[in-house]
Amino acid sequence: MSQQSEAKSRPAPPVGAYLSRLQVARLFGVSPSTVTRWARLGMLHAVRTPGGHYRFPAEATHRTAREAGAVDTTRTNGT
Repeated sequence: MSQQSEAKSRPAPPVGAYLSRLQVARLFGVSPSTVTRWARLGMLHAVRTPGGHYRFPAEATHRTAREAGAVDTTRTNGT
């Protein structure tokens, strides 16, 4: 399968969409505390909400997961 047809078969996250810390942990197969550590170290781009929670840009996070060889880059909602 070519990269172009592969990209068409996977729905892209909406522009401006963000993932929670738990969703990112599931995406990479790690614990939520590991995701927090990665964000603090600058290994993953994250923004902080006014309440202090981390949010991760969906598109960039999915791209990083694909590059890192994460097992499942399509499931982030726990289903």
